[in-house]
Amino acid sequence: MVDDATPVLEGRLTVAQAARRLGVTQAMVRHLIATGELPAERIGGRTWIVSRDAVERRADQGPQGGRRFSPANAWAILYMLAGEPVEWIDQPNRWRLRRYLASHLPSADRARFANRGRPTRYRAHPSLLAAVRSDPDLMLTGASGASGRRLGLVGGAGEVDAYVAEARLDAVVRRHHLRPSADPNVTLRAVQQFTAAWPPDRLAPATAIALDLLDSPEPRARQVGDEVLREIERVYAQRHAGR
Repeated sequence: MVDDATPVLEGRLTVAQAARRLGVTQAMVRHLIATGELPAERIGGRTWIVSRDAVERRADQGPQGGRRFSPANAWAILYMLAGEPVEWIDQPNRWRLRRYLASHLPSADRARFANRGRPTRYRAHPSLLAAVRSDPDLMLTGASGASGRRLGLVGGAGEVDAYVAEARLDAVVRRHHLRPSADPNVTLRAVQQFTAAWPPDRLAPATAIALDLLDSPEPRARQVGDEVLREIERVYAQRHAGR
């Protein structure tokens, strides 16, 4: 039996250790595992072990203060920050979100955007990845989207990272014979649909791509995500200075 007080594997933490590092309860850590916000795997059939890197990245986000944005508002902010049109919120809401952007930086407030999509990780046969990547129900993000938007990240051919409407998730999984996996090459981020049709674009806005890169276990991906997001914030602040 695994003892929660001792390390279990290099690069892994028990639920108790993750809870202490994040300053939350063990129940909260289990909730984060269940929602896909903390990558984890079972050992011995009953015990969860959590990625140490994922815990450290979450800890680096700072205090988890402030309510999470609804999916509609999270996506509205990400599109507004990228200078792209937002058609699903009314003018009063748009004004309120602009006020948020006038005094907050998403790079320092990442936890509030968690509702942009619930990640679930799968394994697909490598020969099927091209078909998954081209699925019209998906909006590419992370390394998959960074390549399409030429954000300075090379690679990603061996994986797919994408957003999908929650109502279409099961159909996509069946269509491509995806299987839940602790060694994934496909990440699908289920979005609670707030528009008549999803996805709005083939590629996620650069802001969402950057946030997802910041959650990557790859140091180069995190570096690109940080650089892209900070540049977008700089350009937005410059464009709206004095308004």
